[in-house]
Amino acid sequence: MNISETYTLVNAYLTSRLPHVKESVMWSRVRQGKKKNILALVRRGVYLPVEINNKFIIGCNAVKDGVIAYHSALEYYLLQTQEFNEMYIHSTRNFRKFEYLGETYSYKKLKFLHHPITTVDHSGYALRVTSLSQTLIDCMYNINLAGGIEELMYALSECPANEICENDLLKCLELYGNKSLWQRAGYLFSLFNHRFKLSDYFFKKCKSSMGNNQSYLINQYFCNSFNKEWNLCIPDNLKAQLKVI
Repeated sequence: MNISETYTLVNAYLTSRLPHVKESVMWSRVRQGKKKNILALVRRGVYLPVEINNKFIIGCNAVKDGVIAYHSALEYYLLQTQEFNEMYIHSTRNFRKFEYLGETYSYKKLKFLHHPITTVDHSGYALRVTSLSQTLIDCMYNINLAGGIEELMYALSECPANEICENDLLKCLELYGNKSLWQRAGYLFSLFNHRFKLSDYFFKKCKSSMGNNQSYLINQYFCNSFNKEWNLCIPDNLKAQLKVI
């Protein structure tokens, strides 16, 4: 049995308590792996090969069904200006924040997953991340978890237009069912539509779904200007940021 199969069995045992696998055998393999500096304890009850130092792979495999999300997903797609030392991980099971190799891994729940991207590296460990379309909508929904409006604006300005699916954007907006999110999405995508080339239908759908209430792009204390088309309060310096971008 190769070491990769051993890790798989160890973690399968620890999470599902398979009756046909002897506990003594599993823990013997764990002890051998640790003694030989092959296995590392990532968090309580979770072991990974010591040679794995990719924080995205670690985040996905150290928790139950982990998926990279929010600013961490932007970082995965190289659409960020700041590199945080905290990874945002969605999981089907809540977990306590933990640290490993100088990185903090935090649970950040998503309302849904729509067509997440899954790849498997040479070691056989999966990497799961929200699709680029969902990532942008998630970050518009919670701009704080996007790293702030500056990070989100940068991501929109650098996002490859051919990797965005208009139908997926609309589906994600519908799944959120949040009127102010329709406003934010319509406004922000309109600023960059010279890149995305979204259809008139997309913006009509945003307007018909956003309701009549005035909303705020970010914290109301920083919104000192008003966009009448989207009934949205925005920061005065947003246009200045656009010029820089």
